[in-house]
Amino acid sequence: MKKTVHGWEIISSLDVRVYQDEAGGVAILVDKDDFGDQVPVLLNFDDDGVDVKTLSHLTKSVRVSLDKKVWINWRDEYFEVRTQAMDYIEVERD
Repeated sequence: MKKTVHGWEIISSLDVRVYQDEAGGVAILVDKDDFGDQVPVLLNFDDDGVDVKTLSHLTKSVRVSLDKKVWINWRDEYFEVRTQAMDYIEVERD
């Protein structure tokens, strides 16, 4: 959980890095070094609201509550190593 300059809390389903400025602009990235260039979630906070500027393709959902909390749910399947069972197929050669 991270807190913004205007007292909003950011709660994330994955570990994130949050960068913010004094005016309330926030950039949020999933904290994975080996994932390459990510598109950040960009939010602008003030005392009574949140403007969603940009969502990443890795974002599953964003929920904003009236008690100054923002929940970000990420598509964690992009970050997991998935293995697929493969059947061995024998090929006959002429």
